Amino acid sequence: MTSPSWLQKLLGDRLTLGRTARWVMLSAVVGVLGAIAAWAFRAMIGQFKEWFFLAPMGTLDEGLGTFETRDLLILLVPTVGGLLVGWLISRFSPDSEGHGTDSVIRAFHRAKGVVHARVILFKSLTSALTIGTGGAAGQEGPVAQVGAGIGSSLATKLGLSDRDRRILLLSGASAGIGATFCSPLGGALFMPEVLYRKAEFEGEALVPCILSSIFAYATYMGLAGHHTAVEIQPHVLESFHFQPMHVFVYAALGILCTLIGWVYVKVFYGVHDVFGKRMNAVPAWIRPGIGGFLVGLMALALGPFAGEHGVLFGGYGLMEDAIAGNITIGVLGVLIFAKILATSLSVSSGGSGGVFAPALAIGALIGGLVGAGAAGIGIDGIEPGAVALVGMGGFFAGVAKAPIASVVLVSEMTGGYDLLAPLMLVAVLHLLLSRGWTLYNAQVESQIDSPAHTGDFVVDVLQSVKVQDVLGEIRPPRLIHEDVTLRGAMRIVSDSHETHFPVVDDEERLVGIFSLTDLRRIFLEEIVEDFVIVQDFMREQVVTVELNDNLHDVQRVMTRKGVSAVPVVDAEDPRRVLALLERNAIGRAYAERLAELKGTAS
Repeated sequence: MTSPSWLQKLLGDRLTLGRTARWVMLSAVVGVLGAIAAWAFRAMIGQFKEWFFLAPMGTLDEGLGTFETRDLLILLVPTVGGLLVGWLISRFSPDSEGHGTDSVIRAFHRAKGVVHARVILFKSLTSALTIGTGGAAGQEGPVAQVGAGIGSSLATKLGLSDRDRRILLLSGASAGIGATFCSPLGGALFMPEVLYRKAEFEGEALVPCILSSIFAYATYMGLAGHHTAVEIQPHVLESFHFQPMHVFVYAALGILCTLIGWVYVKVFYGVHDVFGKRMNAVPAWIRPGIGGFLVGLMALALGPFAGEHGVLFGGYGLMEDAIAGNITIGVLGVLIFAKILATSLSVSSGGSGGVFAPALAIGALIGGLVGAGAAGIGIDGIEPGAVALVGMGGFFAGVAKAPIASVVLVSEMTGGYDLLAPLMLVAVLHLLLSRGWTLYNAQVESQIDSPAHTGDFVVDVLQSVKVQDVLGEIRPPRLIHEDVTLRGAMRIVSDSHETHFPVVDDEERLVGIFSLTDLRRIFLEEIVEDFVIVQDFMREQVVTVELNDNLHDVQRVMTRKGVSAVPVVDAEDPRRVLALLERNAIGRAYAERLAELKGTAS
C-alpha cells in the first residue's frame, strides 16, 4: 500500500475531522477548482471565437446577415473545427464526445462516479473548439462534465468510497453550472434533480452541491466580475409582471413546449442514429466535420432571412433578443426548428458540446412566438418578452425532467423573479405532458432503478414488512411429536411439502426442530427405524421469530444461523408454534412489496 499523499493527510479520513467539516472542505475545494475551470473554459471559447470568427469574418453574431465573399468562410471554419474535434476525440478521449451532462449522469449511475482525469482537458478543448468554430452547442454541459471530472479525480486521489466519489462528482458538476450560469442555487439543484426522470432528488448530495456551487459562484464572480448570464435591460425586466388573466397564454405555451420538445428529442437522437449507425463507411473523426459543414450551410441559408439572428454558437443572443422583442414572428418560427437541427448536427454528429443553452434558446424562441401571437390577436397587457423568458425555463424543464432547477436557474440567470408563477406553471405542465421522452438518455426513472442505489432499498422494503403481514401466504406447520419413531417420521415427511418440521411435546409446545437434511443422515438405518424416535435426531436449539418481527431482521438471523426456515411463535407463549416461515416466502414478500411501491410511485 502506498503512503498517503499530502492531500489525503489534509482532507481525508485520516484527519480527525467530523464528516460535516470534511464535506465542507471538500465541497469548497471542488467549488473553487470548478469555478477556475469554468472561467478558463469560457476564456478558451472567447479566444477561439476571436481567432476563427472575429479576425477572419469581422463578426461574432449568431447570424450572418447579408452574403459577402468572406461569409463563405462559414463553410470552412465549422468543418475544420469539427474535423479537429473528431480527431481529438477519436485519438485521445472518446469520453469527451456528446453533451456533457448525459455523461455525468451515466457516470453517477453506472460507472461508480468515475470520470477519467483526461476528460478535464479534452472535454474543455473539444467543446471550446466546437463552440469557437461556430458549432450550435452550449458550454454548460461540458463545464458540468469538467467539474465532475475534478470532483471524481479528487475523490479517487483521496481514496474515498464509491458513494463519496458520486457525491463529489455531482458537487463538481454543480460548481461548473452554478459558476457558468451565475446561478448558485440553480446550479446546486440541477445535478441532484436531473439524475431521475421522476420528481426525485439525490438528497444526500444536495448539501455538498449547494456548498460547492456557492464557492464556485463566489470564485467565478471574483475572476469574471458580477453579471447575469442573460443580460436584460432593467426597464425591460421591470415591465414583466404576471397577470392572472394570462394564465391561458402560459398554458398554451406549455402545450407548445411539449410538442416542440418531442421534436427536439426525436431530431437530436435521430441525427445521432444517422451519424452513428448509418454512416459506418465514414471514419468517426470525419463525421463531426460533416456536421459542422451542414451547420455552416444552414447559417448561410438563413442569413438573408434572419439577419443577425442565427443558429451559430450557444444561443445567448437569441435569448436576449427574444426577450427584448427584437425578432419578428416569422423569424422566430423558423429559428426554432433551425436551432434544433443545428444543435443536433453539432453534437449528435460525434462532436462535443452542450445542449443546455440551446434548449434555453429554443424555449425563448417558442415563448417569443407565443407572446407575439397573443399580442397580435389583441390579448390585453401581454408582454411577448415575458412569455419568452418563461419559455426558457418551461421548455428546458420538460426536456430535461428538472422543473425545480429550471425555474430557479432561469430566475437567477435573468433576474426575472416576478415571473415565478408562470414559470412553475409551464414547467410542470410540460413535465406532465412529456413523460415518454427525455433529452438525457442516461437518466433512470427513480432511485430504486439506479445501479448507484443497488441494495439500498432491500433493507427498507423488508423492514416495512412484518412477519404477521405474510402469515396468510404460509401453510400451517406440520407438527411432529417428539416420540414419533423414525419410520413414522419418514411416513409423515413423504406426504408433506415442507422441508422443516417443528417438534412438540404432549402439550404441543415446541421442543425442537428437524429438517430433511437431518433426516437424510439416518434414513437408511432400517434396523433401528422402529427404535429411534424424533427426539433422538432433532435439534433442540431452535431459532424462532414473532409476529411483530420485521422481515429484514428475520432474514439476517436466518443467514447468520444458516437456516432456511424458522417457526413463528406466540409472543406471549414462545413455545406455541403458529406457523413456519421459509426463506422463499420472504423473497415473495419482497417482490410483492417492491411491485407495490413501484406501482404507487408511477
